[in-house]
Amino acid sequence: MSNLSVEKLNDYKRIKNLTNKKIAELTGISIATIDRLFSGANTNPNINLLRSLSKIFECTIDDFMEYDENSPLADYYENKETARLAQEIHDNPEYRILLDATRNLTPEQLQAIINIANMIKGTNNG
Repeated sequence: MSNLSVEKLNDYKRIKNLTNKKIAELTGISIATIDRLFSGANTNPNINLLRSLSKIFECTIDDFMEYDENSPLADYYENKETARLAQEIHDNPEYRILLDATRNLTPEQLQAIINIANMIKGTNNG
């Protein structure tokens, strides 16, 4: 389970030397909303707010979260490469189609796809 970390948000604010007023100006989000978020009063902000903050802080939304260390997925939450790949898959419909198409393949079918991908990759690098 993940939780928004007000401490991490405020750390980014300090690192960038920004005030709530400046953050509101940069994001186009009301100062009242920014004040509630950085004080901890808003623990469930919408995704657009978090995206705006991640842009001005030059980080990922994941960087604002604290995760349950006992979760079996805890290692994946903080892995930047996993976050980057997940974002690429989310942003690119063709990647999603490809991923969905491979979910129910047998190990042999999956290996055939991997072999084809490696062959294509080899021709693109040569």
